[in-house]
Amino acid sequence: MKQLVSRLEALLSGWNRNDAPGCVVSVMHKGRTLLRKGYGMASLEQQVANSPSTKMRIGSTTKHFAAILALLLRDEGRLDIDGPCARYLPELGEAQGRRSLRQFMNHTGGTRDFLDLSMFSNGAAMLPAGAALAYQSAQNEDNFSAGDMFSYNNGGYRMLSIALERVAGMPFGQVLATRLFEPLGMHDTSLWACDTDLLPGVACSHLALPEGGFGRGVFPSTVLGEGGIVSTVDDMQRWLAHLSRPFLWSDALSAELTQPTTLNNGFAHPYGLGLIRENWRGVDIIQHSGGVIGGSCQMLRAPAHELNIIVISNRNDVAAPFVAADLMAEVLGAALRAPGAQAATGAWAGLPGQYLCADNDQLLDVEDVDGRLFLACDGMRLPLVPDGDGLHANLLSVVDVRLLADGDREQAVGRLTVEEQGYRRTYARIAPVGDAALAALRRAQGAFFSAELGARICVGKDHDPGLMTVHGRYGCNEFRLEPLSGELFRMLAGQGGLPGNGIVRLRGSGARRELVINTSRTRGLRFLEEGRHA
Repeated sequence: MKQLVSRLEALLSGWNRNDAPGCVVSVMHKGRTLLRKGYGMASLEQQVANSPSTKMRIGSTTKHFAAILALLLRDEGRLDIDGPCARYLPELGEAQGRRSLRQFMNHTGGTRDFLDLSMFSNGAAMLPAGAALAYQSAQNEDNFSAGDMFSYNNGGYRMLSIALERVAGMPFGQVLATRLFEPLGMHDTSLWACDTDLLPGVACSHLALPEGGFGRGVFPSTVLGEGGIVSTVDDMQRWLAHLSRPFLWSDALSAELTQPTTLNNGFAHPYGLGLIRENWRGVDIIQHSGGVIGGSCQMLRAPAHELNIIVISNRNDVAAPFVAADLMAEVLGAALRAPGAQAATGAWAGLPGQYLCADNDQLLDVEDVDGRLFLACDGMRLPLVPDGDGLHANLLSVVDVRLLADGDREQAVGRLTVEEQGYRRTYARIAPVGDAALAALRRAQGAFFSAELGARICVGKDHDPGLMTVHGRYGCNEFRLEPLSGELFRMLAGQGGLPGNGIVRLRGSGARRELVINTSRTRGLRFLEEGRHA
């Protein structure tokens, strides 16, 4: 056991320093504590070190707490999670109001996401109270029809939180405390709705700066069931133990959280109700990660091996899910199947390049990095692993993509067939724009407005043809545009720490032009050229 603990410590030794933030880790195996320790600093300003008692944001790991509250209220006959959500959220439009709370919980509702909309248009500006519901209520168009796809959506969990508050008759944080935290003795766990509120004992979130050092990470919104809980590794271990042997609810309710979600096309997605149950290298695991501006979390359990792992970081360049995976691999060793070897470029020499799906304006990049292949999509870079006659990319089962090359993969591949969520879509290679780039940017210059978002886009401001500025209701954001064709542009986020990469398409001509924005969580958001507001 001592040798195992030493190996676990060695994995984390790089963050054991007093001049940088780090993480807090707890590993329990068959009832024994293998590791319970803080690494790095909770606050660089105050020179306070991380420890097992340090509180940190757990981000989206919060989601299954909200789902449990919904199931408890359902079982008490107080909440309908399968009927139209308009019963509890009459502010939502007709299309959104037809969605069910269950579809919000399993991310198949197909509505837009207020948080993605706000970060796109307001940047890091803090949203006032009530803005989340106002943004959701203003959306007249959807990302997709309910049940057609899985698409991660924080807005759905915010709507669930509001419904829970209205049914319970108390603020969401109070519902969590009275129904869950207090009965389980989780005295260091609470809802921390806003980073600007004072909370004793909580670590500061940190952003690694390009020039070196760290800045403060502040989440630009209040957060409820989508990601608002702060906790300690000890409290989270109490929670994991109760999930496996519950006394506040039935075993059946715990099992319901991890039941896969069946899409309209019959595909079974491993995401359940705030938790994911999947097979990782031959081992059955239950997990959910979380991310905030300047930190991350991973809660992971391998039931057959009685292994519980909690990793919470307070810096954006330490990815808790990958740390947890390394710790699990060290503990389980030979019980895990060997990982697949990453694809070498040589056998797939014709694959690297950019590919576009004409059906949804989604862009994929296949990249050659030091002789190995990666898939870059929506700001993520994932290793590609050989899978039969194709290649496979996976990220915590939320992203699970298979690529098939049409034609000789050692020559310049013109098309890819992409399999995801039971669908097969064709992606065509995009040729470099070259000398036509500047002309494409100049064609896109102008001012455009979206009534749904209440935001204005200016392209080519300050005589910079590649600059796209978005002015939202509460702030602004900047992006760089890179031409992919005469009408299509890659959108690159300009504010550090914020997501926002996507695709911009210029449509129409003359006085009837529009920009259409597509990100990973917002589809088909239309901005009409000024003078054509609709």
